[in-house]
Amino acid sequence: MKKTLQDLLLKIKDENPSLAGLIQDLLEKASIPLQLDITSFRVEDFSRLAELAVRELSEDERRNFYEAFMKGLSSLGSDLPKQLEEKILEKRLPPEKRVHSFEEVVYDVDLKSAVHEASRCLRCKTPRCVEACPLSFPVPSFLSLVAQEKFDLAMKLALRLMPSLRTCGRICVAYCEKACTLGQLSGKPVRIRAIKRAVADRYLKPENLPKPAEEKNIKVAVIGSGPAGLTAAYRLRLLGYPVEVFEAKSVIGGELIRRIPEFRLPSKIVEREVDLVKRLGVRFKTGICVGEDIDLNDLMKQGYAAIFIATGAGVSRSPGIPGLDLDGVEMALTFLEEVKFGKRRSIDGIVWVVGGGNVAVDAARTALRLGAKSVKIMYRRTRSEMPAFHEEVEEALREGVEIEFLTQPVEIIGEGGRVRRVKCIRMKLGEPGPDGRRRPIPIEGSEFEVEADHVIFAIGEEPESGWIKEEYDIELTNRKAIKIDSRFRTSRDGVFAGGDVVRGPSDYALAVADGIKAANEIDRYLKSRNL
Repeated sequence: MKKTLQDLLLKIKDENPSLAGLIQDLLEKASIPLQLDITSFRVEDFSRLAELAVRELSEDERRNFYEAFMKGLSSLGSDLPKQLEEKILEKRLPPEKRVHSFEEVVYDVDLKSAVHEASRCLRCKTPRCVEACPLSFPVPSFLSLVAQEKFDLAMKLALRLMPSLRTCGRICVAYCEKACTLGQLSGKPVRIRAIKRAVADRYLKPENLPKPAEEKNIKVAVIGSGPAGLTAAYRLRLLGYPVEVFEAKSVIGGELIRRIPEFRLPSKIVEREVDLVKRLGVRFKTGICVGEDIDLNDLMKQGYAAIFIATGAGVSRSPGIPGLDLDGVEMALTFLEEVKFGKRRSIDGIVWVVGGGNVAVDAARTALRLGAKSVKIMYRRTRSEMPAFHEEVEEALREGVEIEFLTQPVEIIGEGGRVRRVKCIRMKLGEPGPDGRRRPIPIEGSEFEVEADHVIFAIGEEPESGWIKEEYDIELTNRKAIKIDSRFRTSRDGVFAGGDVVRGPSDYALAVADGIKAANEIDRYLKSRNL
C-alpha cells in the first residue's frame, strides 16, 4: 500500500499538531499535493518546500520542520533523508602529530565523497549561495557538474572567474555555506568549500585555462600581487589586455604566501596558481616598490592606460602601551613572515598572543609548532565576539592553545631588557559598537599580572598606503585607506584600487571579488576612452 504526504502529516500530527499544521501550509503554498506518493517526492519538490521554509519560518521552526519532516519521510520508506546527509570526507592530521609539524592539517578531501556531497545541493530556484558569495560564484552549476563527475568542465567553469580555486577551497570564509538553504534547515550546509578543494587539487591544470581574448594594444599595471591584484591581473589578461604586476617583495602572492602558515595554506598551492596566471601572459616584476623604486607618475608616462592598486593591509597596528621595546615583544605579521621564510625556527617559554582574529590564531598555532612551553591567546571580548574563523579557533583549542577572554594588556614588564610579565586588566562588555560587537570596558581595580617570555600582538592591520605621495592626487580616508567610488575609481583619473588597501583588513573572498569587479570597471573605462 502506497504512502503519501498525507500519511506523513498524520505521523507528525500525533507528536506535534501545530508543526503538522505549519508543514501543511508550506506544502499548499509550494503547490505540492498531499496525495503525492512518498516514493515520488523528489529533491526538486523538497527544494520548493525548503525555500519557503527558510523565507517564512524562524530558526527554531526551521530546525523542527526539517527534523520532523526527515524523520517522517524515513519512517515511510523514502531515501531522501539519506541523500541529504553530509557525506564529505576530509583527511586530517591528529592533534598530537600536527603540533610538531607544519604539514597541512587537512591534507586531503576525498573526491568520491565530494561527488556525493555535491548531490546534496537542492538546486534552489533562488540560489542563496550565489547571492551571498561576494564573487557570485556559480555554485549550483559547479556542483551539478561535480555530481555528474564532469570535473574538467567544473574546473573550466571556475577558471572563467578566478585562478585560485585551490586557495579558495582552503581559506575562504564560505559565505555560500552560511547562506545555504539546506544548512539553514538542518544546520549542515552543503560543504561547498571542501568540494571546490577536492576538484581543484586534482583538476587545476593548464589545459583547463580559458583562452584570453584577442590582444589589445593597451597596457594595464597592477600594483600588488595578493588576492585582489592577482585576480584583477588574471581577469584583465582574459579580456585581452597586456598586464604587468609590480610586487614590492621578492615573492608573488602577497599575504597568501608571506604570512598564512603552511599548515593552513601551503606555499606550493599559491605558487601553482601564480604559474597559471603567468601562463596566460601576465608579467610580474618583483622587488619593485612603487613610490620608492619607481614613481607612480612615471608608470603613467610609460604608457599604462590604467593602474590598479592592490597593496593590501600589511601594517601592524600598535597597542600603544609601555614596554613594547623589550626583547620578546613583536608583531604577529612579522613573526609569521619570519617563520614562513625560515628565518625563525623556534620559540621557547610562555607565549602570549594578544588579539582575537585569524592572525592571532595563526600566530598562536605557529608558536606551538615552534616548541613553546605554553601558548595562550589574550582577547578583550568573549568567544562569540572573536572575528577568527570558528573552525580555526576549534583547531587551536584541540592542539593545546588556551584562550583568556575578557582580558587586555596594559603594560609589558621586563627585567634586563627582556619581557618577563604582562600587566593586564579584566574587561566587561557594554553596548554594541558600529560593528555589532559589544564594546569592552575595563573593570576598575581588576589589574593582575601573568608570566611571559614572549608577547605577540595581533590587534589589527592598517592599509599599506604609506608609499602614496601627495603629488599622486590619490585621496585617502581618515583610516589611511584609499578612497574609491562605486566603480573602484580613485580621485585620480585612470587609477583604480581594491582589496584591503581600500577596505582595511577583510578576507580573501572580498579581495578576490574586488579584483574581479575592478577588472570589469577598468575594461569599461578603457573602452569608453576609445583607446
